[in-house]
Parts: sequence; structure tokens; C-alpha cells
Amino acid sequence: MNRHIEKAKELRSPEKCYNCAETIMMAYADDLGLSESQAECLGCNFGGGMKCGGTCGAITGGLMVLGALGVSSPGAVGAFQRTIRDNHNGMTNCADLLRDNALKGGEKKAHCDSMIMESIRLIDELTGKDK
Repeated sequence: MNRHIEKAKELRSPEKCYNCAETIMMAYADDLGLSESQAECLGCNFGGGMKCGGTCGAITGGLMVLGALGVSSPGAVGAFQRTIRDNHNGMTNCADLLRDNALKGGEKKAHCDSMIMESIRLIDELTGKDK
């Protein structure tokens, strides 16, 4: 299995449960030359849609990782954002995604875990870091 997904699952365990952006940043800490603590600090204010229901932390965390890995072309960044938006009926804001999930009877943690895994799969596809 993908080492970034395995790391994210560990970080989202009930004992730890970091926010979405922290989880993504920490899953790639080694690739980025960061300690897990540094990666956590970089992502801490992006969870919960920048702590105000804005853009999902799995998306902002993914964009930070892509940028740190040198992926900044409008085409690649646009493909990342478009894929997530298309997979979620045009929604990218945390509050909207969580509201839609709740209306469907979904649990918050499972939804957020799914968003994290989706973001990681897209990052790895764009960077070839799925080993």
C-alpha cells in the first residue's frame, strides 16, 4: 500500500487524529525535508477550512505539498482542484462538504479521512511519489 496513505491512517487514529491539513503535511514530511513537528505547525491553521469553514484542509494541505514538491503549473494545480471539485458536486469548502455529508447520514471523521486519502492519491499521481 501507499506509504503516504499508511502514514495518514496512523495520524488519523483515534489516539492522534490530527486535522486534515496537518495529516497531509505530516504524511509528506520526509519528502519535504521537514520534521513531523514542523509539518504539523505548517498545517495547524488550515484544518476546519482555515478554522472558519473555508477551503477544506485536505485541499489546502494538498496544495501546500504540491508547491513544496515543485508542482506549481496552473495546469497541474488546476487538475488537482478540478478533480476534487468534480468529485464533490462543485464543493470545496469544509462547511459545505460537511453539511452535505451530514445530510447523507455520514460521519464527520470518515468523511474527512476520505478527503485526506483522495488528496493524497491525487498528489501522488501528479508527482509519482506513490512508492
